[in-house]
Amino acid sequence: MMSDVAHTTGDEVVPPLSSAKDNNTTVKEHELFRGKWQLYTFVGAILLGQGVNMMPFGATLSSQLIIARELGVADDAGQITWIVAAFSMTAAFFVLIGGRLSDIYGPRIIWQASMAWMMVWNLVTSFARSPPFFDACRGLAGISSGMLLPAGIGLLARCYPPGVGRAVVFGLFGALAPFSAAGGSIFETLLAQLVSSAWIWRLLAFKCALTLLLGILAMPLSIGQGGGGSLDVVGAFLGAAGLLLFNFAFSQSTVDDWGAASISTLVVGLALLFAFALWESFVAKEPILPFDIWKAPTFGWVLLSAFLGFMTFGVWVIYASQFFLQIRHLSPLLTQAYWTPFTLGAFFAALLGAFLVRTVPAQVIFLAGLVSLCLSNILMATAPERGIYWTYPFFSTLFAALGPDFIFTATQLIASNTVKASQQGVAGSLVGTVLNVGLALGAGLGANVELHVNAGGTRPFDGKRGAFYLAIGLAVTGMMIVVAFVRLPKDGRVGYEKSDEEKQTATPGEEERV
Repeated sequence: MMSDVAHTTGDEVVPPLSSAKDNNTTVKEHELFRGKWQLYTFVGAILLGQGVNMMPFGATLSSQLIIARELGVADDAGQITWIVAAFSMTAAFFVLIGGRLSDIYGPRIIWQASMAWMMVWNLVTSFARSPPFFDACRGLAGISSGMLLPAGIGLLARCYPPGVGRAVVFGLFGALAPFSAAGGSIFETLLAQLVSSAWIWRLLAFKCALTLLLGILAMPLSIGQGGGGSLDVVGAFLGAAGLLLFNFAFSQSTVDDWGAASISTLVVGLALLFAFALWESFVAKEPILPFDIWKAPTFGWVLLSAFLGFMTFGVWVIYASQFFLQIRHLSPLLTQAYWTPFTLGAFFAALLGAFLVRTVPAQVIFLAGLVSLCLSNILMATAPERGIYWTYPFFSTLFAALGPDFIFTATQLIASNTVKASQQGVAGSLVGTVLNVGLALGAGLGANVELHVNAGGTRPFDGKRGAFYLAIGLAVTGMMIVVAFVRLPKDGRVGYEKSDEEKQTATPGEEERV
């Protein structure tokens, strides 16, 4: 019904008419969307944007050996790591900036600009013929990935108040990440195997163009307007550069075995991150990362446990693919088919996680996700070098399907429901940063363990196992943090809550009803 559609007052989105009465809010006479068709098209565009955002990751996983062979680095494990990690690495650095830009200029503009940017750099990647140029193109495309995540979350959060509707759309949003990464890139993988890896990026550019067109047509100009302000340029530089150099050091160490360049890069990265914390805490007037966001109950512990969980998943997803491709010598297309249980399981796991958040304490959902990831790595670490798919690998993919979706959906809902409306973009960007940094850093740490265990490449199977054992340790650490420190109740709210500023300006009668 039309009364279930969100409305706007200037730059503030208020709840649907169905919840306005319960929350004592007012709505304008006109409606934000012209009908259900526009609302559903709008939501569909945001979900497709999340799907297109994750398809490059899945495509490079399944086709990494084809890409490496065409680039002339098929025997260089360090360069293969860069093929997969370059995209996620830069995405991690620009998530925080994207969240702040969404708050300033509005998530609609940032979402559309980011989708256009990704379209361009996917197309340019198709012309890459050398590893440095390829990595640079994927890194530049990752900028848009970092921007799309907080912008998409901000658009959905402004249209759906806390309640069942938000749980459903956030669940779908979370489900699109693994679903698209594992199953949405099957045509790209097929083209890479039959024709050339260049067609991966041409097809992805075409998908970006269609998604952008749908978003432009479905998004009302009044939705997702920015609140103004300015970008903390110094903080943006310190944070982005610090994260970039920190993750670069771990990935580059697989090439130079922790030579002087990797160590110096790591030291400088840590120094910049320390300077970023000081600047944001004591100097910045409009910080990218307002430190009062950490006042939410156990918010920091939640992000730390999620970070360890995404690192665990980052190791599993890369080395499970390499196990199929390099140890069991499967084709890229068959490897893609082996991800089918993960694709379907992750989709339903995300929806299940969205509803469990409302009925089950969050720490239980987190613990279930981490236990699932731990089991998936245990199964791969103990899988024989030769064997059938329907034993260790099959059940490993099923358990892995639960982990990232439980963690992402729960973290995202908790973040969006506990921070002020003016910090929705920041909350979304923090979760996105944790996700992307975890994936990239997990890949770098896993590659380091592999290179020190595989006896100079003569025992590749042992190298993969070493990476899986690392992931097991990360998951267990996350589980201990959840059990010891994370205490978040189930989320049973319906409708928007007034911010502290609104409560202070409310009349006595209104304040009693908040």
